[in-house]
Amino acid sequence: MTPEHHSVAAGQKAADDSYYEHPREEIAALVPPGARCIVDVGCGAGALGKHLKESRPGVQVRGVEIVPEEAERAGRVLDDVAGTDAQNGMPAHWPEPDCVVFADVLEHLTDPWAVLRQWRRHLAPGGSLVVSLPNIAHRSVVAGLVRGRWEYGPYGILDRMHLRFFTRWSAVEMIESSGYKVRRLLRVFDVMPTTPARDKFRDYLDHVARSEPIVHDRRGPSIILADLCTTQFLIVAGG
Repeated sequence: MTPEHHSVAAGQKAADDSYYEHPREEIAALVPPGARCIVDVGCGAGALGKHLKESRPGVQVRGVEIVPEEAERAGRVLDDVAGTDAQNGMPAHWPEPDCVVFADVLEHLTDPWAVLRQWRRHLAPGGSLVVSLPNIAHRSVVAGLVRGRWEYGPYGILDRMHLRFFTRWSAVEMIESSGYKVRRLLRVFDVMPTTPARDKFRDYLDHVARSEPIVHDRRGPSIILADLCTTQFLIVAGG
């Protein structure tokens, strides 16, 4: 697969229980079309898997969910659900998945590097990893640091349940040091409030993202600007 890097539009985590029911279509779009056996780690109520099963007949989706109430709900729409922590891996009787999804999960783990390595052993040969991670270099966090503030909240980039924080570089480094090769990296932009120049600014950010190599140490003005406007990174890696 040719490496790809660009941006997409997507909603952020909701501030209520509907988060567990969000189908995450931007994540579903990254699951390779040939994937037939998918594990959604941190599946919530199973909305992503339900969407995949409805839109791709014949696909099997299993979930891992530590919250008992959500695991029970997911069990009604997925092929199977393990009510356990991501670090415990998957049940031995499950078939090897050809795609594993970590959608806004790794930042909640004490040792996401170890978890990624463990799931790398479960992944079928030629399988894919799909990850979404919040960007700690977003302008809202940077502005707070300039004012000497680091304020946790109930959701978003500084969700008080987050244990780990990632920039674009550290997100790629974590995944590749855990045994995967990043193939696609997309940015989710939030652009300033509507102005006459908003569309041109968005086009500029899209151009920066498309021309940006996946692995690099560049920190020029255009990359800094893109980082300040990026809420999430969506990443597809190969095993």
